[in-house]
Amino acid sequence: MTQVLIAVDDSEQSVNAARVAYNLFGESATYTVVNVTDQSMMMWGGDSLMWGVGYPVLMAPAGLVAAAPHPTAGAGASASEADGAPIEAAMKVALDVATEADLPNPQVVGEVGDPAQAILEAAHHHQADVIVIGSHDRSWLTRLFVPSVTGSVMRDADIPVLVVR
Repeated sequence: MTQVLIAVDDSEQSVNAARVAYNLFGESATYTVVNVTDQSMMMWGGDSLMWGVGYPVLMAPAGLVAAAPHPTAGAGASASEADGAPIEAAMKVALDVATEADLPNPQVVGEVGDPAQAILEAAHHHQADVIVIGSHDRSWLTRLFVPSVTGSVMRDADIPVLVVR
């Protein structure tokens, strides 16, 4: 039985990649759908600010501009409740893609960390025979400053990688 790991984000390309994987490998394959978030929860201060996601500070021509924290846990949430929020959100994205692509009995996985590294670790952990990943159209500026997850996975994987465009 073929073990297929499908790396997804919340884009239409991911749904397309999952559908292509199912069309190629069929019902006899076992599907693991993984979504990785690189946002980790951090404490912004006292209880009044709660838990949020850290955003980078940007320098604009008019001066310093900083993004405000986005609260992700409700009032009174404890640190232990907030710790699972990024993983649960990642699992929800993976489940949504698997559902939209009509994958039969997928195992969904949510991870936090470097996306390429987490995808490769998930492939190893789940003994995947192939990694299926979607490709995004990116501008030259984005390619210059933001590393390609797909490129990193293709370069570092020791199993076949199917890139769906």
